[in-house]
Amino acid sequence: MTTIHAIVFEQENTVGFGTFTLPELKPDQMLVKTRYTFVSSGTETRVLGGHYGASGKFPLIPGYAAVGEVVEMGEAVKGYRLGDYLSYNSLNGPAGIHSQWGGQASHHLVGMGDKAIVLPKGADPLDYVASPVAAISLRGVMAAQPQPHECAVVIGQGAIGAFSAGFLASKGCRVIAVDLSESRLQRSYSYGVHACVQAAEPDAAERILAYCDGGANIVVEASGSKQGAALAHKLIRRTPNTYRDPNTYYVNPMSGLVNHWPRIVYQANYLDRLSLDPRLDLNSEGVLLLMPGDRGLEDRLNAVEAIRSKLIDSRHYIDRVVSYKEAPLAYEQLRLQPDQVFSVVFDWSGSGDEGSHSGGLES
Repeated sequence: MTTIHAIVFEQENTVGFGTFTLPELKPDQMLVKTRYTFVSSGTETRVLGGHYGASGKFPLIPGYAAVGEVVEMGEAVKGYRLGDYLSYNSLNGPAGIHSQWGGQASHHLVGMGDKAIVLPKGADPLDYVASPVAAISLRGVMAAQPQPHECAVVIGQGAIGAFSAGFLASKGCRVIAVDLSESRLQRSYSYGVHACVQAAEPDAAERILAYCDGGANIVVEASGSKQGAALAHKLIRRTPNTYRDPNTYYVNPMSGLVNHWPRIVYQANYLDRLSLDPRLDLNSEGVLLLMPGDRGLEDRLNAVEAIRSKLIDSRHYIDRVVSYKEAPLAYEQLRLQPDQVFSVVFDWSGSGDEGSHSGGLES
């Protein structure tokens, strides 16, 4: 068995550490030694605050974005090799403690059914540690089917919004980034956005619309706030009727409109219930509402390829790389100073190799 170190959310807004023992390695599992884990000021800080069902599960091990090296393999494992670097989300945590995805640990048991992704040969694992987060954004962008020269507005420049802005810019869209944080807005220029708008400005909506022709073709709502969702509804482009006398009632053929409808992509989770009156809030005959919500294996593979091919530069989305031993301070900064600390990567290279490895065969 293997003794591991893990970051533990001990109780609401309290971060510590724990030492645990993984179960015996099964024939269809691999033991992966963590190299880096990624965390932003989004999902994990909300879990730390007791949201997403975490309030009744403390203490727990958080984390869902990790890369590591295969150091041991069960005899039934096929398709993977010792020394492979993987992007993974293990579902096989230690006994005796809850896991809210459980990625923030020094070692993991990764099964064949966990669909770990082998990173490209010679890859620097630091480049790929944020790929599970990037995959969420990429799924939403692909669902919107952006076209070159379309206007896209991204509300919220946390990790999900930032990756969304980068992917939309790579598709040739004119991207307007919106956020309350000046530092995040300035960072977004490195993703290739056309313009930035401070959400706190009293005429923010009018300022955004000044960059659009009658509204945005695509609005990505990634702020996770009711205010952000309400703003998204105001910004969406109205279905045009430019070739008719506006004083004459006329209904355009549906077949001529569907492929040109504007799209709203809800990329955030909301702590408060949203309310939407489509007729009044959207003020358009046709709007596609897209709610991807998560990412699958194909999305994760596409995100890895986007990084490998340099479609996006993943280092632009990494704020700090620190030892995992600095986790309590890092989470506090992410939670209380999100405008100053965008994201943190934990380096697990000093976590040691404690424990005896047994129960598996190399192949």
